[in-house]
Amino acid sequence: MKNILPIFIMLFWASNSIQAQSGTIVETSSQAKRIDSLMQTSYKDGIFNGVILVSQNGKPIYKNAFGYANKDNNSKLNKTSVFYLASVSKQFTAMAIMILKERNKLSYNNNLSMYFPDFPDYANTVTIKHLLTHTSGIPDHFGLGIYKKGLTNNDVIKELAKQKKLDFKPGKKYSYSNGGYVLLSQIVTKVSGIPFNEFMETNIFKPLNMNSTLVYNESTPAITNRAVGYNKAGELDDYEILTTGAGGIFSTLDDLHLWDQALYTEKLIPKSTLEEAFTRTTLNNGKLTNYGFGWVISEKEGRKSVYHAGGLSGYRTFMIRNLYNNSGYIILTNSGDASNIQEIVTSLNKVLNGK
Repeated sequence: MKNILPIFIMLFWASNSIQAQSGTIVETSSQAKRIDSLMQTSYKDGIFNGVILVSQNGKPIYKNAFGYANKDNNSKLNKTSVFYLASVSKQFTAMAIMILKERNKLSYNNNLSMYFPDFPDYANTVTIKHLLTHTSGIPDHFGLGIYKKGLTNNDVIKELAKQKKLDFKPGKKYSYSNGGYVLLSQIVTKVSGIPFNEFMETNIFKPLNMNSTLVYNESTPAITNRAVGYNKAGELDDYEILTTGAGGIFSTLDDLHLWDQALYTEKLIPKSTLEEAFTRTTLNNGKLTNYGFGWVISEKEGRKSVYHAGGLSGYRTFMIRNLYNNSGYIILTNSGDASNIQEIVTSLNKVLNGK
């Protein structure tokens, strides 16, 4: 299984339309009609199979579902269908770390060796902040040839510990690493003293009433109303690994909107702490990356947007938050084609900008 997420993110970075180009909000009823026309056409043309929510001024102006949830039983997607988020999960892992930091349970400057003493000596040079910002030099485990059905965090960590050296000196450059976020998940468990899924449920999902959101593991019961993953040829390509931190979360449109709106408040952490997640990372040479803590950052003409894409097995996901006007959208698909989402995002931004 090839992990497409780094390529997926680069597609969005390369797009000039990723950020809304105007602070002006077009009259929403007109927008909703145009968005629906776009999505209906995308579905009929075979470009889109999934669910979408668009919000303006903090409120949904459009929400809909298109296509199949499970081909075997001919069930259709609905607005409450549960999707695997893939790397959109990383923003939640980052939040868990920030919560622990606020409780003085850890520091972003703590070294990896504090939590993984069996790692090679380079662990003394890698910090939690390096892991959060993809500047650690820890390799992406998807490039290590260990993908298999039922892959766990322990499998990943054992393989990472075998690596004799880092890919580069920590802080030298940005390089997307799912392995780094698996390590963060385990750090949450080690520091909190409870399993990662329990920490997320108790400290994030329940406080925000995200009642349909969960971290998947081997003991998770069957998820009701779940969208099954398929590749772009329409063949079964369902979620089959058990790693957390880099991915592992299932959720819905409404729950993700609750999450989005909570990030404009201090329900979980102070705004000053949250702002660090939305700040571009400074490398050793003083240059800035486009990544914060679990979010890609786009800034143009003083207006900031944060977003993340996800992709694994038959799932492709995307979430963007325009911080300057409390607008954004969430796209969740189970049809396994990142290029189709890119096409929809480009068209959707034009609609939202009144073009």
